[in-house]
Amino acid sequence: MLRSLQIDNYVLISSLEIQFDQGMSVITGETGAGKSIIMGALSLILGNRADTSVLFDKTKKCFVEAVFDVDNLNLQPFFQENNLDYQQDTIIRREISYSGKSRAFINDTPVNLPLLKALTSRLIDIHSQHQNLFFQDADFRMNVVDEFARISREVQDYRTDLAEFKKYDKQLSELKEIQQSRLEKKDFLEFVFNELSQAQLKENEQEELEQEIDFLTHTETIKHNLFQILQLLDENEENALNFLRQAQTLCTSISSYRSDIQSINERIEANYIDLKDLVSEISSLNDKVEYNPVVLEEMKERLDLIYSLEQKHHVNSVPELIAKMNEVGEELSAFTDDDEKIAEAEKQRASFLSSATQKAEELSKRRKSVLSILEKQILLKIKALGMPDAQFSVQLSPSSSLQKNGMDDVRFLFSANKGVEVDELEKVASGGEMSRLMLAVKSTISDRSVLPTVVFDEIDVGISGEIAGKVARMMKDMSATRQLLVITHLPQIAAAGSVHYQVFKEVDKDKSHTKVKKLNHSERVEEIAKMMSGEIIGQAALQAAQDILDQ
Repeated sequence: MLRSLQIDNYVLISSLEIQFDQGMSVITGETGAGKSIIMGALSLILGNRADTSVLFDKTKKCFVEAVFDVDNLNLQPFFQENNLDYQQDTIIRREISYSGKSRAFINDTPVNLPLLKALTSRLIDIHSQHQNLFFQDADFRMNVVDEFARISREVQDYRTDLAEFKKYDKQLSELKEIQQSRLEKKDFLEFVFNELSQAQLKENEQEELEQEIDFLTHTETIKHNLFQILQLLDENEENALNFLRQAQTLCTSISSYRSDIQSINERIEANYIDLKDLVSEISSLNDKVEYNPVVLEEMKERLDLIYSLEQKHHVNSVPELIAKMNEVGEELSAFTDDDEKIAEAEKQRASFLSSATQKAEELSKRRKSVLSILEKQILLKIKALGMPDAQFSVQLSPSSSLQKNGMDDVRFLFSANKGVEVDELEKVASGGEMSRLMLAVKSTISDRSVLPTVVFDEIDVGISGEIAGKVARMMKDMSATRQLLVITHLPQIAAAGSVHYQVFKEVDKDKSHTKVKKLNHSERVEEIAKMMSGEIIGQAALQAAQDILDQ
């Protein structure tokens, strides 16, 4: 239940606090006094949006704070799932800054508006005269049936499966679209991959080919120069090896006279051996150097192939071509992955479709099982509210596909007059009849709803006299099992409340302020008398007000 409401710097309210009690509390006041302002502030607690236009003083923040007793509402799991501190007296606060920024808190933890709405939707239900239009809302009509059938939790379970079905249905469409896009270029990818793989590219091949081609192209020059080197080193009559050998012989003959000559002799011998090895290596290389036009042409063709592939694929090296081949290969292997993903998505989609369909069928059965009882109970209340010839029917028909609420569509049919066929409620009911119908519906499902607080904001428009008394008694009956807050302009309803609040205006320094006062018994008598007779209150009006309260 709502324990208290604190409002600061909101529209015409500089600051006020209201303490609420159990049972039925009524709020009255002259038109324009600010009753709707209080409801507007409460709507902020429920998660409605606001801007700087609501600020009483544009230089200060607006604060609205409500304290709810959430004991016995089984909300601990909700708090735990959303990382919120659970407290029996839960404090919900909204702040609107002068810059227009809005913040929301649950027990001092910052939360977003969807989370705020998720909690407060379990705490309070506000119904105003404008919400009679809800009868035109298919979701509202279905919710009435579901609450009466006590299947709200089952509906949520169904919606979970439906959401999963839609998720996999969308995923399946996307996967098939991706696969189709890939299939359109699969032949091209296979051609590219085969072309590159058949080339059997090696990482350093291009550089090696370029060097080898350059070598083979110049074999004549290389062969000639190697021959000349061999002539100089070994094959001429006067060659480097002979000269070195003669020098060694001369040095050997005198090496015994000094140790440094011996050292020189050893170096000459070592150089002779090295030079002889070098001559042997040059001779071997010279024997190998041979111009081979066939091999040269094959190498040129191979290099041309590499250049052609690089140009075709806009790269500059063999490693980049190999990387391109691997990339295309991975893309081709994705086709197999696509098939596996599509198969898994189809499996999940079918599973959740089957589960959602079964649950939707069970929801339909549960709804059909209570329709006649729901119709009778609402009709009894409608007749008790002054429409003895009224007819009311709830029609459930199958929908063409799985919808948010299952596979059912629901219509409320109504006729206020005897002999007149029922038609869709919003087409045939007057404003006053709509208000009484909504009260009858809310009253019927109130015992099956877990909402601890219900607010009726001037839903008594178009009602007066004896009917007003019947509406008051119905509201009083509802308040036996839940907290009821009723904003009214009817004395009969005002008298039915266990607690009475008056909203009024005061002018301070040429500025109007909205105030709220909890009335004692004598003040209630005077307020109800004023509602009955206007500003001039006579003794008869006071007595009539006392009589209504006594009743």
